[in-house]
Amino acid sequence: MVLSVPGMANQYSLRTPAHRFRQGPRDVYTFVLDLPTLDGLLPQRVDEDIVKEANRRLTPSHARNIQSYLSDRSDWLLGSMLLGVAPDALEFTSGKDEDGHDVGNFGELRIRTNRINTLRIFDGQHRRRAIADVLEELDGATGASDQLASLQNSSVPIVLYAEQDTKALRQMFADASKTKPIESNTVTLFDKREAFNLAAVWLADNSDLFGGRVEKERTTVQGNSQCLVSINQLAKTLKTLEFGYKSRVSKDRNEELMQDLESLYDRCLAWADDFLPAARSEFNDLLTGDLDNEEIPRLRPQTFAYNSTVIRVMAGCLFEWRDKNLDDSLLTKFLSSASLDRKNIAGNLLTESGMVTANGTVLASNPIVMQAINYIVKKAQGASF
Repeated sequence: MVLSVPGMANQYSLRTPAHRFRQGPRDVYTFVLDLPTLDGLLPQRVDEDIVKEANRRLTPSHARNIQSYLSDRSDWLLGSMLLGVAPDALEFTSGKDEDGHDVGNFGELRIRTNRINTLRIFDGQHRRRAIADVLEELDGATGASDQLASLQNSSVPIVLYAEQDTKALRQMFADASKTKPIESNTVTLFDKREAFNLAAVWLADNSDLFGGRVEKERTTVQGNSQCLVSINQLAKTLKTLEFGYKSRVSKDRNEELMQDLESLYDRCLAWADDFLPAARSEFNDLLTGDLDNEEIPRLRPQTFAYNSTVIRVMAGCLFEWRDKNLDDSLLTKFLSSASLDRKNIAGNLLTESGMVTANGTVLASNPIVMQAINYIVKKAQGASF
């Protein structure tokens, strides 16, 4: 149990069971703090717009996102907070086993902090702000007593380094931040709270066109792959289909979709297995069996239809088309008759739209892709059949 004792400089500000170990030249201690103790013990960051000590500039929106996450979810989790403190502020006493022998690196840690020796966060300042704000928010909210009590009884892990030098702490933050981030394909596969992640995984398993043709192990599709898109690219494409290329999905809208996933799945399936095959023979031939998956790598250099950005453009075109209350069949007729031939760059629809350069490079920046979508939709509106 953590005991927090306020008082004078010669008193302990914290006494807690801890595990001591070494990393490089430093002693390190791990323990847990319940949220109220953490909020009362760690310094609050108030100057947001500067790089301070071993902390990057504090971004309030990031802290608010964490606060909302803690407030909205009962199954939340937070990673360890990394702190530094002067070595002479620490005292560690090994525990005893049942025979009275020292158990080495398990025992009681005592921390004495004062104006000179202070606990410094070098990874976790946004979590610390979010914890303070969510406790304050719930403390004044009507009907939130149970949720507040639950959070007050919750704890987060602390990793405390016996290090007070600011330069060293900055380097430690930089080193800790070099950890490879989670790849977007893994996020799509693992994060089941986002409707379009679920839709992408479902479509990859149930669509006749995309079934067996979605890359799940990498974030992009390699040239020799028999896949059409990666799972994360498919999730983005389905989001474009529903909300347009530049739109963001709010938390409330995502929750609405999560409540009616079957309808979302049906709309995505209709786009994949009805619209795309009607719009391009490259997709229709895969469905009918006129083309085998083995042909995709061979045909990829010949047609832009197998480019993931182009597939997303077609989703964006359909969204804009329907937003104008136009007949889908007119757009499919236009797209099916347009050239996406890589060998005839000059006569290519994407070259005309400004999305493909004269040497055949696909430009995937947001403004250019949106420009291409608008161009194709406008040209399709003026087409005569």
